[in-house]
Amino acid sequence: MKSILPLALVSAIVTLTACDSDSDSAPVSQPGTFQVTLTNMTAGQLMTPPVVALHDPSAHLFQVGAQASDAIRDIAETGNSDALVAFAGANPDLVSDAGIAGAGPFAAGASVTTSLTTTETGQVFSAVNMVICTNDGISGVDSVALPAGNVPVTVMAMAYDAGTRANQADAQSFFPPPCKVGDVVEAPVESPRADIAAHAGQAGLANVPDGQNWDFAAGSEVLRIEIVRN
Repeated sequence: MKSILPLALVSAIVTLTACDSDSDSAPVSQPGTFQVTLTNMTAGQLMTPPVVALHDPSAHLFQVGAQASDAIRDIAETGNSDALVAFAGANPDLVSDAGIAGAGPFAAGASVTTSLTTTETGQVFSAVNMVICTNDGISGVDSVALPAGNVPVTVMAMAYDAGTRANQADAQSFFPPPCKVGDVVEAPVESPRADIAAHAGQAGLANVPDGQNWDFAAGSEVLRIEIVRN
């Protein structure tokens, strides 16, 4: 299976809340405009604005079990999505529409909303963003089926470890703002990179500012995504 990117994107644990067909195979999606709302489900984590895309099912932004590309590493370590957005924009034969949802970090309980449009049949939806107060945590979904009708599709995404930095139980190793704490002591680079995998979670971090809670459990759902056909 080919990939639109030399990227490895997250395959999320997905829960479909609605389906327009009783068949075992989902209906082929039709052209249209889709409104996407992403909600931060953590207790206190911050999220970067997600990269979102409608694309051919043969393409992947990232995949669990594969190494992260440099573009995914940029998101996982610093929240910089420029390389991923640029690559998506340079491949219109595989990516119908792509962009960034939101203008800045969004906090626990907050949502960001955007719209994507496709004139192609059979497109799927993917998203990826940084779980900011981590060493290399990401969340997102890979190749989710679009609504075939007017019933929304809702998916829940876990946190994933991009496998590019060692995980350290010390907030002083987090360097993207606004999670930077004092003089940063960077976590070691994973060499070679580990495969993208479910995040082991984090708790009991040292040097966390008063009033902040950056803990989350392994397997917890950190991002809720609702897709609605306009």
